[in-house]
Amino acid sequence: MTPVQLSDPSVHAPAANGKMHVSKTAAAKTSIVDLRGTTSTSNTDANMTSAIIKALSQKSVVFPQHGKKDTLVRSIPTMVLYDDRGLEIFDKITYVPDYYLTEAEIDVLKNHADHCIAKVARDGSVLVELGCGAMRKTKYILEAIEKQQLKNVTYYAVDLSESSLRESLGPLTEAFPSIKFVGLLGCYEDSVEYIARTIPDDVLKTYLWLGSSIGNLNRTEAATFLRQICDKGMNVGDTFLCGIDRRNDPDVVGLAYNDRQGVTRDFILNGLDHVNRIFGRKVIDREGFEYVSIYNDVEGRHEAYYRSLRQQAVGGPSSTSAGESAGETSFSVVLEEGEILNVEYSYKYSKEEVDELVDSARFYNVGKYTDSRQMYDLHLFSKPPFFFEKASKDRPAVPTTQEWEQLWTAWDTVTGTMIPPAAHLARPISLRHPFIFYLGHIPAFLDIQLSRAENSAFTSPQSYTRIFERGIDPDLENPEICHTHSEVPDEWPSVHEVLDYKSRVRDRLRKVLAAHELNPDSVAKRVRRVLWMCYEHEAMHLETLLYMLVQSPTTLPPNGVLEPIPSHAEPEPVRMVRVQDASIVQTGINDPESDDFAADRNVPPAYGWDNEKPVRDLPAPAPYEIQSRMVTISEYVAYLDQVQDRWNDVDLIPASWGSLGSSTPPTPGSSPNGSTSHSTARGSARFGLKTPFGIRPLDHFRASPVSLSYNQAFKYACVQGMRLPSENELRTVRRSGIRKSGHYGFASWVPMGAASSPGETGVSVDEGLWEWTSTVFDRSDRDGYVQSEVYPGYSADFFDGKHNVVLGGSWATVPRIAERESLINWYQRGYPYVFSGFRLARTL
Repeated sequence: MTPVQLSDPSVHAPAANGKMHVSKTAAAKTSIVDLRGTTSTSNTDANMTSAIIKALSQKSVVFPQHGKKDTLVRSIPTMVLYDDRGLEIFDKITYVPDYYLTEAEIDVLKNHADHCIAKVARDGSVLVELGCGAMRKTKYILEAIEKQQLKNVTYYAVDLSESSLRESLGPLTEAFPSIKFVGLLGCYEDSVEYIARTIPDDVLKTYLWLGSSIGNLNRTEAATFLRQICDKGMNVGDTFLCGIDRRNDPDVVGLAYNDRQGVTRDFILNGLDHVNRIFGRKVIDREGFEYVSIYNDVEGRHEAYYRSLRQQAVGGPSSTSAGESAGETSFSVVLEEGEILNVEYSYKYSKEEVDELVDSARFYNVGKYTDSRQMYDLHLFSKPPFFFEKASKDRPAVPTTQEWEQLWTAWDTVTGTMIPPAAHLARPISLRHPFIFYLGHIPAFLDIQLSRAENSAFTSPQSYTRIFERGIDPDLENPEICHTHSEVPDEWPSVHEVLDYKSRVRDRLRKVLAAHELNPDSVAKRVRRVLWMCYEHEAMHLETLLYMLVQSPTTLPPNGVLEPIPSHAEPEPVRMVRVQDASIVQTGINDPESDDFAADRNVPPAYGWDNEKPVRDLPAPAPYEIQSRMVTISEYVAYLDQVQDRWNDVDLIPASWGSLGSSTPPTPGSSPNGSTSHSTARGSARFGLKTPFGIRPLDHFRASPVSLSYNQAFKYACVQGMRLPSENELRTVRRSGIRKSGHYGFASWVPMGAASSPGETGVSVDEGLWEWTSTVFDRSDRDGYVQSEVYPGYSADFFDGKHNVVLGGSWATVPRIAERESLINWYQRGYPYVFSGFRLARTL
């Protein structure tokens, strides 16, 4: 990755005379650790000289010419802009009215620093700012630390300039004596390595990257850099606060980088003077160039260039000195009149681009704090305890060891940190077994399937196969009716015994996975199918446990996961999208289980459950209209508000809501989630959304889709004069829909809802909940259905006319499931606990 400017220039706030006032004593006392040259990417003079020569000597930067063929141009590294003189000029830029970024970030910090610090810091925490902190912005973060009376907090600032560090940290040291300040003199890579090496693992760390400095990197470089920090400089639970500018109005962005006072022009042209200072001689003539400012709306970035005003040569022979070999800094490049040199990009981000950035960096996006004008965001990322990769193009049919380990970490996070020690026999949903069953069911199911496929013995104790093989899912109308299930013991095994058993079964599977990854053909095809099936089986039960846990009055928040920042956003306006002349809907996969015993060793590109097979055609839907997004919590609240008695009708209040009176910030041993009580008072103020972190006001989730039963959704649709879409209709729009990848696979721990980008006209899908359809779950041999031999009761036990198809996935659905188009899920129409919502449709 190309090294970038390491200062955040916008935090160098000048006094009246343009200089910061700092006492010599404070500056002298500032602790500075010199890290320069400790990594290969350190910005030493030698590295900068060679980087400049290389950039000028070759045309390697793409200059987009929309509508024409792109061309390659020369460049000068961005780092030349930020010498001491450049920082002084940039100071002035941050006070220019056209440059909105600094004031927007200050606005965010004024309003949200207290909330942010309360989430990320505690006694003994470490803050690392990638750039020099200064009173103008950093003071809001430091004031929040003092207000919350945090002790033994250390603040590190990173910069290439020792004078900048001393001038910045000096006044902070005087203003905030309870906080320890340390300057790290070096590049980002130097500093991250130092922090990782010297800060104990149990110390909570927060990185700060303000000023939208991330925009100086292209999107790939930005993701790579954040991934490096996540991997090398952070432990689970550590956070990263990142300023990111939005894709705002092009005219507004253009003025920000080419202000009417000409300050930005002076800043860019000073970079040429800095080049001469780096080389110690005049290698380029500033008077021979002008500043060219372009906003590239397609790429979402501002582009800064130098344009040569005449044909001219840059470079020249070096002046040899002692210890310097001739030719080390010698170069000569002829520039044509009108030729341009790229010097800086400033990337802007849409919501989808932030989601892609977070996913590539393997972060968890806690949320964002936004300025009052809705132009700029401070995003809070954290390192999660586990991470599921999305949209993997080369995902193998059989889950890898790495995938299994991530799933196991997720399972252990949920079962090991969210269920209190004394609550394993609790049944928050009376129609389900107690938690202890699921702790034993997952390893027992895996062990049983492996033993059958390998024709080998069960893992000890073999008695677990009788009580843990299959759970209960009784009929809602008559709970006495239930499919065949394992015997229910008079007394369940202890948690300790079950966890020991789980470890032994996992070790057994690890050996099979190791053999498969060494030589896939050494593992029988039926065993490979079992490896896939048991992975998805565990992932499905992980989601089941979570919708049980949010109903439990004893649930604790998951360790290593921060509660999402409330958005308070209003829903996107809903549109009715017309679908006419729809074609036949082809779905399914060809994956007959009989092929497991064929002579060849090939496996299908993807496995599927019996209800997904074979590939088949569903009838083309008649012309219809469908909503562009799912029905939101605010819309459901408005529906309840329409008639007073609806708030008193217990059949209309979603089980995903609970009484706010029972909600307090959860702590170990506390009870974050209360029961769903139904007040006689109208309005939503008495209800909150049940989340893994407790019951939170509905007002925090106005734009989120409402989670409820099919029967509740059906009643809502009738009142609106519409209906729920069929499976065929929903599949049709899902194929061309705008996928919200940040809303499944634990990218968030609550349903976030649709948030369209400017100009979007399609249908948003994957908004954080499964989607109900009006289609009854049913298959038969008439459409090619063949009941599974491996898991006979998986689908067939539920062809009773009481279950409806749901499509998509929820925030707690792993990507392997949520991203498979052929996947079919189903629930009883009256079942209220599932993470499922809906949208409306009507026939034309």
